[in-house]
Amino acid sequence: MRWGALHVLLACGLLQAAAFASQAETEFRQALRLHNANDLRAAAQNYRRALELDPTLVSAAINLAIIHEKWGESDTAEKLYDSAVRAAPNLFSSRYNRGQFLQKHGRLAEARADYQIALEQKPDEASLYINLAAIEIRLFEMTRDVALLSAAELRLKKAEALRSTSPALYFNRARLAELSNSPGLARTQYREAMRRYPNDSQEYRTCALRAERLSRQLR
Repeated sequence: MRWGALHVLLACGLLQAAAFASQAETEFRQALRLHNANDLRAAAQNYRRALELDPTLVSAAINLAIIHEKWGESDTAEKLYDSAVRAAPNLFSSRYNRGQFLQKHGRLAEARADYQIALEQKPDEASLYINLAAIEIRLFEMTRDVALLSAAELRLKKAEALRSTSPALYFNRARLAELSNSPGLARTQYREAMRRYPNDSQEYRTCALRAERLSRQLR
């Protein structure tokens, strides 16, 4: 094959790839509109079409995984989160979202590893420090490795320095205080978390029960 013909073939291939990418973006934008309108079935179809056209479209894989999680289809969701990480192993969103999925399913060491990589990309993301602290507190409860409590304390201080107002910050500070045998401080932090959680939420009720238990302990 002469150079001129090869050049034309390469150009055609690039144009075709660009066309597929453009179609994938169109499908993705339509999926987002449907997703925001809570038409999950239709949104999922568009996300799938976008991924068929461009398997490296990380946002489509993540959003489709979120839909499958909502439907209770954890195996499918995990495969999609895994595909997002394979496509972009150092991307914040791929690691952060898979980390959240793994944390919810109790796979703490794996979630911690994903969060660590996400943290390298966005060291000013306060929620990462809170999530890591929650994992380290839970791992301490399982292993009694006191180094995990020290690590968790540093994470929460960093989240506070980043001006986080998340109720999870106060909830985990309360858990840390309980484990450090400071029931008075723990009660204060649970009450602080209650001020930030909706009154009808499970989190609010959990904090209220723990604060009441600590009040009885302190009498």
